[in-house]
Amino acid sequence: MFKYLFVGLSFLFNIFILGSLLLTLLIFSLFSYYGNNLPSSEEIENYKPATLSRVYDMDGNVLGIFGKKHRIYTPINDIPILVKNAFISAEDKNFYQHSGYDPIGLLKAITDAMRGKKLRGASTITQQIMKNFLLSKERTGKRKIK
Repeated sequence: MFKYLFVGLSFLFNIFILGSLLLTLLIFSLFSYYGNNLPSSEEIENYKPATLSRVYDMDGNVLGIFGKKHRIYTPINDIPILVKNAFISAEDKNFYQHSGYDPIGLLKAITDAMRGKKLRGASTITQQIMKNFLLSKERTGKRKIK
């Protein structure tokens, strides 16, 4: 009796281990394939965004503003705490509880989608910044993996 139970449990254990290995290999392959042409961490750390160029007259008045992207660099210390908190509240309420990826938020978005509810975003602020920095605005699974 114990022999058959042991053989059955061994079979199930082997299937579980093999399935886990195959799943790990699949996930590794997907990340390797889609992450192939992304910049290195050094390039991201040393990123200097393009800012606007301003031309002033002798009195200090702005004559013109030039640049492809209309962004103005503002140091984090110059942004009021109320604005920071409002942004975090609207975009990623668990910002201080995760390390850039919110698996609970992702699971909630997946279950809502499976139930036929309105699709909602599951990206953290970190993911949104990297998406804007590295990727296009397309809404596909490939972009999410990248």
